[in-house]
Order: sequence, then structure tokens, then C-alpha cells
Amino acid sequence: MKIGELAKVSGIAAHTIRFYETKGLLPKASRGMNGYRSYKDDSVQRLASIQCAKRLGFSLEDILTVLDNQSPTEALDHDKVLQQLDIRLLEVESLMKGLLAQRDEIIAFKLRLQENWQQGKCMQADDMVDQNLMAATSRSFK
Repeated sequence: MKIGELAKVSGIAAHTIRFYETKGLLPKASRGMNGYRSYKDDSVQRLASIQCAKRLGFSLEDILTVLDNQSPTEALDHDKVLQQLDIRLLEVESLMKGLLAQRDEIIAFKLRLQENWQQGKCMQADDMVDQNLMAATSRSFK
């Protein structure tokens, strides 16, 4: 199938398909006498796999790690897939922990600002440094 048809079937723009091909995520298309790219039917499945991995937050390099040395007709290396999923899960959990700590710091800072403003005071630079230290201290005791 030509790139326009593959784009329509997969829902992925032709320029993105060409990009994936240059990065090695999608096997090189054969070329007809007219120079047009011709993709195999299994390219749709490969593109769906790439889109799924991107939705899960994997980088193109991570995706390439799983797809590397795999022909389009071969099944994915299950161990590689599970290993990459475990790595990504750890990354997500770390991000969540960091975001929760940041949320706690924002809430504490907001309360401190409101208290100062109710007293007619502006927060001074020293207060902001203290706020950072307080938040770091409270995180270390959690």
C-alpha cells in the first residue's frame, strides 16, 4: 500500500510515517518504478504498536529497543516488552512521588502567603527560603 493509504488506515500522518521509517521504527518501504513507497500490510500493526507505546509514555529510543532486530512478521520479544514496561512503571511512580511532594509544597506555600497577607505583610525573600527548607524537611520525614 502507498503511504497515503497507510496514513489513512493507521490515522498517522504521512510525514510521521516517513520519520518513523528514517528512525528505524518502521521497516524501509520498497519503492515502485515510479519511486513511490510501498508498505506491507503488517506496517499497520507496527504503527499501532508504536502509537500504543507512545501513549504509555515511552520514548522513540525505548520503542526502538523493543523493536530492534525484529522483523515485521516476528512476534515481539515478550521479556523485552515486560522489562521496558517495568522500567516505565518505575519512572511513572517516581514522577508521581515528585509531583505529590510538589503539590504539598504548593499547598503549604499558599497557606503561608494567605497568612502573611491577612496580617498585611508581604512574603520576604528569607520567608521563601524558609518555605523551601520547611517543604524539604517535611518531605524527608514522610
